[in-house]
Amino acid sequence: MTGGEAVKERMSLLLQEKTKRQRLAALRRDTTRKIEFVRKKAIIEHKEVYSIIREFFKEFLEQRYEFTTNELRAELKKVYISNGTRTQIAKLLDDLEAIEYANVHYPRERLLAILEEFEHVVRDLVRVHAATKSFWDRVRTILRGEDADAMSIIADLPAIEENDAYHVRIYTLIERCYIALDRHRMHQAKKAYEALLDEYNLLDQERKKEYYAIIEQTYNDIVNRAKMQNGER
Repeated sequence: MTGGEAVKERMSLLLQEKTKRQRLAALRRDTTRKIEFVRKKAIIEHKEVYSIIREFFKEFLEQRYEFTTNELRAELKKVYISNGTRTQIAKLLDDLEAIEYANVHYPRERLLAILEEFEHVVRDLVRVHAATKSFWDRVRTILRGEDADAMSIIADLPAIEENDAYHVRIYTLIERCYIALDRHRMHQAKKAYEALLDEYNLLDQERKKEYYAIIEQTYNDIVNRAKMQNGER
């Protein structure tokens, strides 16, 4: 890839990220309005709550077909979600499943509680996926020592879900890069990055676009850390 092509691809990715942030912000506003409308009703139908939750995840995942709760679980495994939010979602999906398959009718108070839990999930998912300061920006901040209160970056790495062989291998290698950097083991970080690049080069062009920005960021962080260790600016 030439320098011009790399810049063009990077600009395209940035434009996609901006569009994604705008879409998610609109989705959050729309979902919040729906939640507030239902909250004000004297009688809340469990199907209304079920519909709001399903519609959010359908738009969030950009799915164009109707899915079961189990299919939704499988799709969510392909998305970076913090462990805390993932636990909340698991509980939420259990409630959805009870409504969907067991025909459970929750009282109004329980439905309001489900909506409140769901609102937290919406906020956290949109914040993480639409934030200008991405997860990888946070990693870079910690590596530079700009976040004095930050814990080890290892705790912030995306949970690896066993759903796609290349996805798992790539994220595992990215994880190894940052664990090595966290432990000041530059040689190990570089070796992990070389293995990461080998995996990346096996992907087709569409999959490469999916991981390009993350791998570029990993490379930049390794280079910047090496400069810091060598006393360079």
